[in-house]
Amino acid sequence: MTNYKKGRRFEYRVCEVFREYGFEAVRKAGSSPYDISVMKDGRVLFLVDAKKTSQKKCIYVSKSDIEKIVREADAVGAEPLIIYGFRYSPVFVSFPREFLKTEGSAKLEGGLKLKDFLESFVKL
Repeated sequence: MTNYKKGRRFEYRVCEVFREYGFEAVRKAGSSPYDISVMKDGRVLFLVDAKKTSQKKCIYVSKSDIEKIVREADAVGAEPLIIYGFRYSPVFVSFPREFLKTEGSAKLEGGLKLKDFLESFVKL
């Protein structure tokens, strides 16, 4: 299976998780700067950059990719998210704004599970 197909499959998997929690999730063809928009009641809540690797270690996201998704999310009044997974791992979520203050690429490894984030978000 090609990397494109693996990435696309991961994006569909992420959409399904959001749908399980009552959100509308739409995969955007052509990606950049985001892969998925997540809505509820007609309002865009999240723009998602989805990252998947078959490695078990970490994923690096460039500073320019972080700046792009934050800028795009700000333009529509949404919260940017980076959602990622490793080989045989749960799906994790990270918040790109946290990386704006750091130099260089962001290193993603483990962290907050997407389902835990959504459970706490839905309860608000």
